[in-house]
Amino acid sequence: MTNLFAIIFVFGVLVIIHELGHFIAAKLMGVRVERFSIGFPPKLFSKKIGDTEFTISAIPLGGYVKMAGFIDESMDAKITGAPDEFQSKSTWRKVVIITGGVIMNFLLAILILTVLNFVQGERIIPTTKVGYVGEQGIGQRIGFQKYDEILAINGQTVHNWNEVQEQFVDNLNSNIVFTVVRDGRQIQLVYQKEWFKESKAEQFDVGPLIPAKVGAITPGMPAEKIGLKRGDEIVAIAGQPIKDWVEMTEVIRKYPEKTISIEWRRGDSLFSAQITPQAFEEKNEKGEMIKVGKIGISYYYEHRDVGPGQAVILGVKNTFDLLALNIKGISWVITGTKSAKEIIGGPIMIAKMAGDAAQAGWAYLWYLIAALSTVLAFFNILPIPALDGGHLVFILIEGIRGRPIPAKIKLKVQQIGLAILFTLIIFIFYVDISRLFF
Repeated sequence: MTNLFAIIFVFGVLVIIHELGHFIAAKLMGVRVERFSIGFPPKLFSKKIGDTEFTISAIPLGGYVKMAGFIDESMDAKITGAPDEFQSKSTWRKVVIITGGVIMNFLLAILILTVLNFVQGERIIPTTKVGYVGEQGIGQRIGFQKYDEILAINGQTVHNWNEVQEQFVDNLNSNIVFTVVRDGRQIQLVYQKEWFKESKAEQFDVGPLIPAKVGAITPGMPAEKIGLKRGDEIVAIAGQPIKDWVEMTEVIRKYPEKTISIEWRRGDSLFSAQITPQAFEEKNEKGEMIKVGKIGISYYYEHRDVGPGQAVILGVKNTFDLLALNIKGISWVITGTKSAKEIIGGPIMIAKMAGDAAQAGWAYLWYLIAALSTVLAFFNILPIPALDGGHLVFILIEGIRGRPIPAKIKLKVQQIGLAILFTLIIFIFYVDISRLFF
């Protein structure tokens, strides 16, 4: 039920906000809105308020705002020249209306990330020492070993693990030179550009050396039930001494639905209890589904308070960082550098992500909505007929020509656009399904 609610909530927020952007812009610009629909036909429920019919429809893959005198995916070419029709408005008013949804998606992402930055502050992992290297990941191929200390990436000094991750992502699809201290000696490790074409080569698969100290606690999970609190340091599990977070995680994962002992330190006091890690299914490195244990805690991080002004700046920066990452991802697919299966996700993948985020907590769920809202804005502004970007191209051409494009041409282009769009949707579903089963 939690996963189902999360899926409905995520899709609902994204669609409503986007279409609300068009609706508000249209009303402000004096355009009559005939229908505001969440979902696509067949219609399930409707209510008319004023000139607008508000509907909820059966296919939950988006929504639309039907404006008077606007040739869109409904193929309605009825234009009378009335002053409250879309086609009767000036170019700049049309631009405002057609970009309203995209603007609202960007504003939603900025708002969410601003609030998260203000409420949570900056989360800094104050180390550049390596605590984990995946057995078959790109980190091992680069040559990383546990306890390596990263000093710089491509000559850029790094001061914490946040900067390590940022520099790695920023330099993907190029040679990445890591300056590292190992056993008192300074050496260089290199990520080769040609590796990037390989599967999962965009995943660093190297983690920081952090203590087994409790950060956030997921409500309802085993850690909360036995009374663990933020700042507690776990010192032993199942009778095995624990030195760091990775060791702790590896032990817990071995005991899904099995009761084991746990000891932790709080200040000068030592506590112990019995705990039963909750079982979760996930894929191992061979792609096989396995059960692992989790107790519902995240690692401890250094917290820095963020004021309102700085929170807004970070909210804007984080949103445009997400946008830049999406642009990079699409360019990698187009150029054949990465496969669509690795980069592109559709409704099935989003549904899974929503469920996982809901399990992790509200902050993760809101961050997912912000990220998806940015993706939705980027995708919709692409110059593809039937999308907002396609409509925008028509508007700008008409503005330059000084006269409207014939309705027959618009309808024909819209039909082509819908064909492209449905083909793309089918392809995305195929990628989603193949990711789940192959």
